[in-house]
Parts: sequence; C-alpha cells; structure tokens
Amino acid sequence: MPRDDFAPNQAVAVSGEVPGDDELHALIAGAVLHRTDLVAMPGFKLDLSANPGFRKVFFKAGCECGTSALLSVEVGGDKTLGEIEAVLPTLAQRIETQADSFSRMSCDAHRQFRMGRAAPR
Repeated sequence: MPRDDFAPNQAVAVSGEVPGDDELHALIAGAVLHRTDLVAMPGFKLDLSANPGFRKVFFKAGCECGTSALLSVEVGGDKTLGEIEAVLPTLAQRIETQADSFSRMSCDAHRQFRMGRAAPR
C-alpha cells in the first residue's frame, strides 16, 4: 500500500524554531513511514492529556477483525525542531511499540474493546 500522505524530511522549520503542527506530524510520520500498518492522522485533535502545553501526534492501527486503535505520542509545545529531531527515534519507537502491542492482541480482545465487557449477572 503506497504511503504518500507524508514524505520524510518534509519539515521546513529551522532547527532552533518550534515546528508547526503539520511539520511535527510530517516529521514523526516520516520516522515510521516503513510501517504500512500505521496511518498518520494529521489534524486529528483530542486533548485528554494530563500534560498541559503538550502536543499530541496521532496514528491509527487496524486489525482484520475491524477494530482500530488510536495511538499517540506527546511532544512538549515549546520543543524546537532540533530537540524533536534528537529524540525522533524514541518517539517513533513509542508509536511502534503501541502498534505492536495492539497487533499482538487477539481479535477477541479487540472485540471486547469495541463492545465493552458484559456485566456479570
């Protein structure tokens, strides 16, 4: 499946500048471009963070059973492009670890996530 949603090194901010949201998404998506099971979700906003001032970058992972997982990493809102690039392998690894954990779960476990656990009678 072709991945043309983001190209590696698409960021245009200077190393000492704070990248915009699009640049941040492109940078992290480029680091996991080899993972065809991950779909970048630029523009997706969900602020459930316990860390105010952080920006989240979201990805979707799916299973053949129809369940999808929303994966994310957080980046401090004041981090410069250079600082993000320095930890980019770690950010990519965190997304990949989340995706691997999801894919190792059984479809029955996925169905329980979708349906919720039945209350005991």
